[in-house]
Amino acid sequence: MKIAIISTYPPQKCGIATFSEDLYKSLQIASTDTVHIIALTQGSDEQFPKEVVATIDKHQIKSYVQAADLINTYDVCVLQHEYGIFGGECGEYILTLCNLLHIPIVTNFHTILPKPSAKEKEILQHLGQLSSLITVMTNWAVNMLNSIYQIPVDKVRMLPHGVPVFDYQQELAKQKLNLQDKKVLLSFGFLGRGKGFETAIEAIKDVRDPNFIYIILGITHPNVYKEEGETYRNQLIEKCESLGIADKVDFVNEFASPELLKEYLTACDMYVTPYPNENQISSGTLSFALGAGAAVISTPYLYARDLLADERGLLFDFCDADALSKIINNLLENPILLDKYRRNARSHGETMQWPNVGRNYAALLHSVRNGNVKLYKRA
Repeated sequence: MKIAIISTYPPQKCGIATFSEDLYKSLQIASTDTVHIIALTQGSDEQFPKEVVATIDKHQIKSYVQAADLINTYDVCVLQHEYGIFGGECGEYILTLCNLLHIPIVTNFHTILPKPSAKEKEILQHLGQLSSLITVMTNWAVNMLNSIYQIPVDKVRMLPHGVPVFDYQQELAKQKLNLQDKKVLLSFGFLGRGKGFETAIEAIKDVRDPNFIYIILGITHPNVYKEEGETYRNQLIEKCESLGIADKVDFVNEFASPELLKEYLTACDMYVTPYPNENQISSGTLSFALGAGAAVISTPYLYARDLLADERGLLFDFCDADALSKIINNLLENPILLDKYRRNARSHGETMQWPNVGRNYAALLHSVRNGNVKLYKRA
């Protein structure tokens, strides 16, 4: 079977690009299918790996039309959807391409807004109609598609966000990163406003353990850097200095390779996503941390409430630095409790490893191709 995946793709620095590369690799391992990538670009001459057989200039509608002819030579199309990676108002250009496809489309929604604009709702509903099947990463998302976008529940499948396979050798990872004897809290991802780093930093001033360190791993978001350079990072550094905790917060300013990221995740004792927005419906960083067996702490956005249920992690209220510091202190002062949350995270995280997710994706795509699942005619 020939599978075409429409997505951003490395070397682009984007969470969906990384997701699609991991999906590609897992499908290669899980099956003998031919898998190719149709990559979205900004019109620049990026050097893609060999699995990228064509590109779409996101801002040129004719580029979507041209890509449709190639994609129709495949057996099934997997569309990674996030409004911002496509051109037109709210990414509407992708509808032009999908309307021209004659093969089954399996759409993976990375963002499902609880309060969409009229245009955002129209696009997602239209994509839902054009898709043979839809995949999402949480049970919350299944319910939201039905209640807000009127997409039938039996048209949607929940497949978790894949995570790497970890070896769980924490002490070795700490040695490699020169973190011996440290109690490590980690956040990683693109640095930018709206992710709640200020709340996390404010919480650190009240952490009592003298061996504690909070590591923020990641470069400034490329779009933010283009607009203002390192202004935001410098503001966070100044905040740490003004609070007297510069020695407790370490900014690692690099786009971590998969290998380095695994080292940091394996080394950390705790992981925090302090997002201030309840409407976050997926988070690769949170999934990775759970997969690594960290004690995960998060604000109660939709994805976190779903993923951290059944004592797989701990929640604190939005922008509540005091609550976060109390959780951190409680975990550090109660090793048995810390170990409990780490074991619970690891147990669930193992089910989310990419080899397992890849096998499930491959089986689902074969079912779609062979007509073994209920498929909907296009509207």
